[in-house]
Amino acid sequence: MDYKTFISPFMLAIMVFFASSSTSEKPPYSTFARDATQAPAETSYDYIIISGGTSDCALAATLSQASKVLVLEIGDLPYGIPSVNTINGFLETLADLGSTSASQTFVSTDGVINHRARVLGGGSVLNAGFFTWASADFINKAGWDPQLVKESYEWVGKKVAFEPKVLAWQAAVKDGLLEAGVLPDNGFTYELRN
Repeated sequence: MDYKTFISPFMLAIMVFFASSSTSEKPPYSTFARDATQAPAETSYDYIIISGGTSDCALAATLSQASKVLVLEIGDLPYGIPSVNTINGFLETLADLGSTSASQTFVSTDGVINHRARVLGGGSVLNAGFFTWASADFINKAGWDPQLVKESYEWVGKKVAFEPKVLAWQAAVKDGLLEAGVLPDNGFTYELRN
């Protein structure tokens, strides 16, 4: 895929400079974040990190202790996005399809519709993670060992995923919808369903 696909005048890019010494700033950390359109035409860095996700920021902070580091993030700083400040804004963030949303909808190579972070700080800003399984067709086409993939998914599922607790009112709404004929009732599973 061409880099121009990711860089366009319609996308906001944030350039993040990490100084050689770290400081204890209060948010929004504006002393190190700059709009990429305001950057010098040419400069040099020891490291350029494409993406300002959770681990990318940690890597940049570590490398910046002894090197000049540039982080390019297509999203914005999280401090101006009210929906990411509490878990209550989670659904609002996912439903926001605008160009300044902290989340971005995408379709995986095997056709699974999902969301990823588009904000400095990555998925940890969204206060959630998504765990899905690839389809059997995709696993076969990739040439992976289906049994090993199944065991791996089950192991990861036990470590990072959980079945949400259904409160009494949620169960009553679900039961009422099913009784009224609103289907399907797929139950709970980690497996991909087409």
